[in-house]
Amino acid sequence: MTQIDFYQLGQAGLEATLSQLLKKTAAAEKKALILCPKPAAVGIDDALWSHEADGWIPHGLDDGEGVDFATVWISSDMSANLIKADFLFLLHGSEPASWDGFSRVFCLFDGRSEAQLQQARSQWTQWKAGNDFDLGYFAQNAEGGWDKKA
Repeated sequence: MTQIDFYQLGQAGLEATLSQLLKKTAAAEKKALILCPKPAAVGIDDALWSHEADGWIPHGLDDGEGVDFATVWISSDMSANLIKADFLFLLHGSEPASWDGFSRVFCLFDGRSEAQLQQARSQWTQWKAGNDFDLGYFAQNAEGGWDKKA
């Protein structure tokens, strides 16, 4: 059964939270695929190269080089999993064409955006109706930690 966890972002923001989760993914020796629309993919690419000077996360983007060596890949193609990642990160309402091969899914959304809240609620309802998923929901608290809500 695929575990899908929704992360309602607060003050820390997308880049910091994504960076933290990707470091934990690497520590677990898993590969990560990040799916998001093209403009956001370019922004995430830039952020991962520059977020922390001492802790940059090597990765690739769409049809770029390095797919044979990467453990993190950013794609705007919802059907691509070029690195055969175990973990899937969904940003900006993205949904994969297929769930095959993913053991864990992270659905990150901005809790301060009504549009992203509505998108996450819609996805929760849709995916909850399926029998192949175990859903969890976490909200970022004022201290930057995570409170399990469901």
